[in-house]
Amino acid sequence: MGRTRTSLLALTLLATGAPAAFLAGPAAAVEAGDLSVLGRFTAPFEEAGERCTTTADGEQQCKPAAGSIVTLPNGKIVYWDALDSIQEAEFNGVGEFGDLARNDMARVLDLRSGKPVFTQSDPNAGLPPGKRQGEYLPGGLTNDQEARNDGDLFCSDQIFLADGTVLDVGGTHYYQEPGLPGEARFGVVELEGLTNSRLYDGESNTWRASGEMTYGRWYPSILTLPDGDVMAFSGVTKLIKPIYPDRPADSGRNVVQSERYDPATQKWTVDGGNRSLPLYPRIHLLPNGNVYYDAGGQTFNPAGQSYDEAIWNTAASYNPQTKTWTDLGLPKFGPALVGFRGSGFSQMLPLRPNAAGVYDTVRTLSAGGVYGVTPGTYLGTDTSTLNTITIGANGRESFASQATGPLNAPRWYGTGVSLPNGEVIAFSGANRDEVIAPGSGIPVTTPEVFNPKTNTWTKLATQTKGRTYHNTATLLTDGRVLVAGHSPIITGYAVSNDVFEKTIGASNPDRDPSFEIFEPPNLFYGPRPVITKIDPKVTRGTTMVISTPDGQEASSVTLVRNTAMTHLVDSDQRTVELPIVSRTADSVTVRVTDNAAVLPDGPYIAFVNKQYAKGETPSVGRQVFVGQVPARFADDIAANNVATLQQELAARGASAPAQVAAPAAVASGSQSRAAAGSDPVVSGARLPATGGPSAIALLGFAALAGSALLVRRRRATG
Repeated sequence: MGRTRTSLLALTLLATGAPAAFLAGPAAAVEAGDLSVLGRFTAPFEEAGERCTTTADGEQQCKPAAGSIVTLPNGKIVYWDALDSIQEAEFNGVGEFGDLARNDMARVLDLRSGKPVFTQSDPNAGLPPGKRQGEYLPGGLTNDQEARNDGDLFCSDQIFLADGTVLDVGGTHYYQEPGLPGEARFGVVELEGLTNSRLYDGESNTWRASGEMTYGRWYPSILTLPDGDVMAFSGVTKLIKPIYPDRPADSGRNVVQSERYDPATQKWTVDGGNRSLPLYPRIHLLPNGNVYYDAGGQTFNPAGQSYDEAIWNTAASYNPQTKTWTDLGLPKFGPALVGFRGSGFSQMLPLRPNAAGVYDTVRTLSAGGVYGVTPGTYLGTDTSTLNTITIGANGRESFASQATGPLNAPRWYGTGVSLPNGEVIAFSGANRDEVIAPGSGIPVTTPEVFNPKTNTWTKLATQTKGRTYHNTATLLTDGRVLVAGHSPIITGYAVSNDVFEKTIGASNPDRDPSFEIFEPPNLFYGPRPVITKIDPKVTRGTTMVISTPDGQEASSVTLVRNTAMTHLVDSDQRTVELPIVSRTADSVTVRVTDNAAVLPDGPYIAFVNKQYAKGETPSVGRQVFVGQVPARFADDIAANNVATLQQELAARGASAPAQVAAPAAVASGSQSRAAAGSDPVVSGARLPATGGPSAIALLGFAALAGSALLVRRRRATG
């Protein structure tokens, strides 16, 4: 859709009071009904070309599905596959995959022009696969001849460092153990956790090796500490056969030792705080600097994963200074059931200061999944739990747990997404555990939103695709949600088969590389506020002025950490409310906490929210950094903010031109995003039906704001 059509569409939508949703992006599939109740999905889209092709050496190569996804500070998205090549098994996936598996492929998705642009990314280019920390079983029958699956990103974990670099830890080394003598293809697959870590730069789209851990980790969780160091918890060194003849005490369970990473030296050290935790333990950083374990993670029912699984039922807190764990209590599923939740998300609700300005209360929401550790359950649950950790003046935590209203349908492996206004949406998943019986689950295609004021879940518009195992969902800067993924285990652990899909509506047996975008109901509660100017550098312990024509009506200001998700897990996920200290007609001033355990350095998206009868509506967000703005991202942040502001104000300003010329420094290059007239960063903006500041005043302010952003960019780049 060109500029003229975009302008006409904006004016048409203005006349009808409808939202200018996803202007010039993929065609919107509008749901019938009230959008402020249901929201809506766009039509699915994917990388161009055939889904699978045959390479010159006769191997099948398919488009990757977004099993892991990261929202980069430059406005792009990097994602990678899961279980690449598993559908190629001819006889039995367990028997062949140790040889068939390939290191998963990655892509960069750029939505900023309004048309999806996909770019290749190679996580293994020139990188060593990582040292082996596991041990082969005795007998000498292991086949580990295939080198193209020794450094896979599958089952690693990733977060942002303070400078916007992505740190990825662990992963998978495949082989056959035992393997048939003389035949590398057949045997019993083993998935060994890697010791390596990698650094990804989203601006140059390059990967490089970082420090080696002491322990190989498959399914670890990593988290940022207040000082910027990173901690790794759990994971397993060998998944199928965790037997280590040279260190028998570690056999039969996950890695109990935690490790700490120093970004300055890129070195790992064993931390010393030992505790048995599930794979991908659900953890969060508390405002007192401790690490909270939310009694959740991944399990492999009914056989289990560790002989000491019973410990996982208890929520606990780890003090990195004293290297000690404290048990807190048992989460509640309902009146009788308590304990561990498997294969469900854990979302930290917004951190809000008390009357004294202190962040002393943390609430975490988990829903769906399966009950308990071994033997666990096969059927998904509809239960939902809200845990509250209160930090006293002495820094000690107290714990309380309550069951909220249930989901409207059982949901195994649903992905949770926190919205800027505090609501949480559960996407995708299945009604049954597809690790126990791959391909047997019925996809759950109706998302649900959690209202933290009523503790209830409400159904939303139906998504187009069923996405069960290895699905993802990530909050975009404009307040919409990118829903993706689906990389299933091979049907019944045997061969890929669609008979259950065709007969009972079970999950698709093949990976799905498509995306769809969801516009949440909160974008339709009322006209969206606009951020006209914000300093991309957020400094703790200061006040910050945000320019907005909605200053007098702003109900809250939140910072949302950029998403870095895999397997439902984003341990650095947090939404922090900044208390408003003053307002004017064209600005709002907020106080930024000095507590680095509340706001660790790194990338966040800033939102201004406005209260309506149905709840708060967020502005289109602005990319900021707590701490220093990295020079390499400054150009893109400035350009994205200018392009976004121009389109928002053009939409809001009714009779104003649809585009305003971007400053020359921004418009240089093949085509500026401001000139493209189709930046989906603003595509969720709702046009006001009446009123609002004059278009001339707003557009004039946009020019000033653009100049200020460019000045800031030049300062940042020196």
